[in-house]
Amino acid sequence: MTQGKRIWIIAVCACIMGGIIYMVFPFTSPMLMTGAISLSRPESAIRRDILRITPIGTSMEDVLKVIEERGWKLHYARRTAGYFLFSWNGRYLVEDGATLSQLESGRSVEIGSKSIRIHLGEYRIIFDIAVDVYFAFDDEWKLIDVAIRREMDVI
Repeated sequence: MTQGKRIWIIAVCACIMGGIIYMVFPFTSPMLMTGAISLSRPESAIRRDILRITPIGTSMEDVLKVIEERGWKLHYARRTAGYFLFSWNGRYLVEDGATLSQLESGRSVEIGSKSIRIHLGEYRIIFDIAVDVYFAFDDEWKLIDVAIRREMDVI
């Protein structure tokens, strides 16, 4: 085998290994960190980080200030509705709204009387995965709960 072929084979193998490492080990991607929050960690860890920054009892106004200071993308701030948890196959999914039949059947429940939804960021493990955070507030405009939602874009 000639030296030129050897170099070409080594270069191709290095490219393939680099791609595999990027897909298997997502923490190597700089898109994974937003402030001090690693998006590839479990929802419970992300929720814990968010609650460290905006503890239960924080006012809606102060949460909006934190969102602006950190440069997080605000989807909405609802002053008349909370977010919804929808029961599906033994799991709860976070939703922006619910149908009347979902509410009547008990498969969906509203959390809070006001809510904020932000887009925390995206990361890639073969497919793009978006991470959103939902904040629920009570009638006194105080934070009562935080939920994390991941959406995978497979197309």
